[in-house]
Amino acid sequence: MEETNKERTEHRTDKFDKKEIYDKIIELTKKGEPKAKIGLALKKMKVRSIKKVTGKRLSKVQDELKLTSKNEIPDDLMALIKKAVKLIKHKDSNKKDMTSKRGYQLTVSKINRLRNYYIRQGKLPKGWIYSDDSAKLLVK
Repeated sequence: MEETNKERTEHRTDKFDKKEIYDKIIELTKKGEPKAKIGLALKKMKVRSIKKVTGKRLSKVQDELKLTSKNEIPDDLMALIKKAVKLIKHKDSNKKDMTSKRGYQLTVSKINRLRNYYIRQGKLPKGWIYSDDSAKLLVK
């Protein structure tokens, strides 16, 4: 029983220091990895919680290190834009599929709500507007 407790304590985040985690975050962000993949990579390193070690969440660490830019589209918004582009392509080849048309409308609605939120937060420029043409260019 004692051996298993020792094994459990070995995998705690106490053995990692801020510098190691910051270096890994810098490396993966410069490669262009989204926050979700950075989190998974740190999880594979046995870092259970970035916040417990650094005192900050991943996005705050990236902001502190000045790794994100104002004009960068947030990951969740980009995922919705990719979904909308897939639905546009499907809609073009399947004209009578009204269910996918409705799904596209709902996705665009989510994009616009997120856009308004990110403009209020200052993460997107004030004049940023979603359109099908710009979405196709962003995804490519």
